[in-house]
Amino acid sequence: MFKPLWVPVLLLALVVLFVWKSDLATLAAGIALFMLGMFHLQDGFRAFTGGALERWLKRSTNRLWKSLLFGVASTALVQSSSLVTLLTMAFLSAGMISLVAGIGIIFGANLGTTTGAWLIALVGLKVDLSVAAMPLLVFGVLLGRRAESLWKGLGQLLLGMGLLFLGIDLMKAGFVGFEGLLSLDGLSVSGWVGVLIYAFIGLLATVLMQSSHAALMLTLAALASGQLLYGNALAMAVGANLGTTVTAVIGAVGSNNAGRRLAAAHILFNLITAVVALAILPTLVRSVDWTADLLGIAAEAHTLKLALFHTLFNVLGLLIMLPWIPLLVKYLMRWLPDQPAVGDTVTGSATLSEQPRMRAQFLNDSALLHADTALKVLDQEVRNLAALARQVVAAAVYLPPGGLQDLSREMLHRMVLRKVPLERREDAEALYERHVKGVYADIIDFSSRIDQSLQPEQQQLLLDDNAAARELIEAVKAANYLQRNLRKQVDSQQPAIHQSYDMLREQCGLAIVELARLLDMRGDREAQTDVFEHYEEEEAFFAEHYQQEVQRHLRNRELDGWQATSLLNDLHAVLRIRRHLYRAHVILAEKPLASTGEALGEPGGRIEPTFTLS
Repeated sequence: MFKPLWVPVLLLALVVLFVWKSDLATLAAGIALFMLGMFHLQDGFRAFTGGALERWLKRSTNRLWKSLLFGVASTALVQSSSLVTLLTMAFLSAGMISLVAGIGIIFGANLGTTTGAWLIALVGLKVDLSVAAMPLLVFGVLLGRRAESLWKGLGQLLLGMGLLFLGIDLMKAGFVGFEGLLSLDGLSVSGWVGVLIYAFIGLLATVLMQSSHAALMLTLAALASGQLLYGNALAMAVGANLGTTVTAVIGAVGSNNAGRRLAAAHILFNLITAVVALAILPTLVRSVDWTADLLGIAAEAHTLKLALFHTLFNVLGLLIMLPWIPLLVKYLMRWLPDQPAVGDTVTGSATLSEQPRMRAQFLNDSALLHADTALKVLDQEVRNLAALARQVVAAAVYLPPGGLQDLSREMLHRMVLRKVPLERREDAEALYERHVKGVYADIIDFSSRIDQSLQPEQQQLLLDDNAAARELIEAVKAANYLQRNLRKQVDSQQPAIHQSYDMLREQCGLAIVELARLLDMRGDREAQTDVFEHYEEEEAFFAEHYQQEVQRHLRNRELDGWQATSLLNDLHAVLRIRRHLYRAHVILAEKPLASTGEALGEPGGRIEPTFTLS
């Protein structure tokens, strides 16, 4: 029933320990409530940042000093540097902030963790916080049950604060009840060996609880109750700070290279800060004593001096690392470069068949931490699929998949008239299986995992992106259908058949050229509207002209009835390709669909083949 086997063994051991020593159960309950409170604070924070998050981030992080302040303030607010780290990795992986801004937030978050130590040392260990916790819990539960996201988020924040306060009180009570039984000062080891041992204990506590705040709270409570010596507590604080890098490592596993660059910067900052702090620990202790005297902190107020020490060595880390940020960014971009866009993967005479099997480029697990970042990377991936779909459609009609959008109409026409070399004739069905299907499967899987409560506009964005992806898949399937006849007739010795298929190939190429131009028109609604209107007019003209040409060839006995039927069916396939590409690009160009209802195939809209053989 339980896998792995150590889970029931651990649970049984905890039950025995709790029965044997009830104060241990109190301490464990305090840690659990403290961490549960942080989770509710995180949920409340997410509820307040929907909608305009990207614009807010850009305004708040467009300068390095703003990014630092943002990191300090956000960590002080949610009392979790781990959450801020993971969210920042999500923002960066989604392209919502720059690497410099992300590094600034992470560095500021390290300084922001010191606010928790100060709050606990100043208030948490001296005041009965359970008195304040009770009403916060009541109001938090009541507001958290509301359907409105604003009230629900406020309820989560109040509930989180109440649980934090209650957890702190229980941890204090648990340590006081030990009466020296588990006193950590009994493990005192002199010299640098002792410093390293306690630094490792602090690191291990942070890794196990996945929270440096919880580890610091535990250290402060043990120090206040006399269970831990002051010098050992300083080493544990350094270890706890270093332990937060585990969060970055975990986040990097599910992120893209942008998120991994930020994780590397975070690890470097904490590692260098910890090494320097431990190397000059005696000097830092003297600096703490001097600053404490200056601030009027009593010599025996070890909890306040620990908070001061925690602040000083994080400030020291900032002073060391800030001048090196430009160089750090340069080398991180070199070590972990961005993946090339789909449009850059096929150039010159290369074919899609020669490219590695493609999967999603932008989707990553870290983006799922927040609805806005998840929707941002989903939109990027659908645009990536649009570029890939245009390439596959071009390859299906034996046109070069790369660089087609740079051709003029005359150059495209001359290219269509040339004989297609055998090595350029790619199998559309194989390309769909090799490249398109995997990307689309990743999109569907990722969309199903966006489980945050979405606001109405976010729900619409999710629906739109999935609708655009479906249209792109239908365009590729229509191109696959078209290629079945094209493969047989592209080398036909009958001029009428050869000319007709050249017209169909050229029309597909023109559609790709027109829609690819939209990439340079993001935000220019007037230019986008002109492209769409020209696209519709050209399609209507081509459909009418093509049917007239088929009818002329049929009257002149250049085609028989079977051949004319096949050509009209393939015209229908080309129109379907154009229609599905058009619908997808309407969505991606953010053109209001309400004004394009007729253009999307409703009665009175798009032109279908109307010529019959009767």
